[in-house]
Amino acid sequence: MSRLVRLILILLLLISVPGMAYVWLMPVEYFQTWMIERANPDQYSQFSAHEQGQAVTVLLRILLPLLAVLTIAGFIFFQRVVLLVDHSWHSLKHLTSLQQPKRTSLFRLLLISWFVLGLVHFAGGVSRRIEDWPWYHFRAGSDMMPNISDSNREVIRFVEQATEEDARILVLSDQKLFFLSYYLLPRKLFHPLHPESEFVIPKEFQQRQLKAYRLPELEPQYLEQIAPDYILEYYEGGDYLEKDRLWEDPRWVQFMQSQYGPDYEPTFNVRLRPYQKPELQIDAAPQKQGAKP
Repeated sequence: MSRLVRLILILLLLISVPGMAYVWLMPVEYFQTWMIERANPDQYSQFSAHEQGQAVTVLLRILLPLLAVLTIAGFIFFQRVVLLVDHSWHSLKHLTSLQQPKRTSLFRLLLISWFVLGLVHFAGGVSRRIEDWPWYHFRAGSDMMPNISDSNREVIRFVEQATEEDARILVLSDQKLFFLSYYLLPRKLFHPLHPESEFVIPKEFQQRQLKAYRLPELEPQYLEQIAPDYILEYYEGGDYLEKDRLWEDPRWVQFMQSQYGPDYEPTFNVRLRPYQKPELQIDAAPQKQGAKP
């Protein structure tokens, strides 16, 4: 047993010490460039390879020194390690021994398979974590809001910091924004869909323009029924984009400039304002009959 333990420690030492020296002496940019050269030429893949190269380098810079320290400690306390391994091996053999040899072999085979399966899942989890690193870093999914557009994320973050947690918000948009209710909990959102858009599958980048309601098209009775605290108007498609109103909401513009600098210019309509009760806007109300969602 001592020869096997010594052989394992030597192999670990040959892997950990040179590997540790290599990943610490070479700059992070070297590994990033290596991965970028092997990634697809599109911008998405290049960005992913750049961030993943950094993640793998930092991970190795932590794991390899730990492995080297444990290996050196194994040589220093070699006799204790041998006794521990020998005791563990005999205890495992005793605990997995059954009355019949065939059952013993089957039981041990199942244990080995279970252990190997655990290693495979662990390696898969680490690999998936490295793949997600360019976007997640140390942030949770609720912060990153995956699988939605960048503009959707910004609108959600803006509404979250601009409204109270118990707010009732009426959302008018040319997109299907059901996910807003999840990310903005515990707020209550009301998002009336136009009948012509209910069973239409949207396409990215507004390739298929969905029909949407505007505020004057809603019946006063509907507004009174839901009694919103805020009204959010969010339009990106060409059929609903009003370029002369891009700067109408100063809080939205200020929020985006705080994220992207003072030179940011809005490219889509976002207007969040407190809801005024009908009696306060009688003069401004349109005369035509409104639509009921």
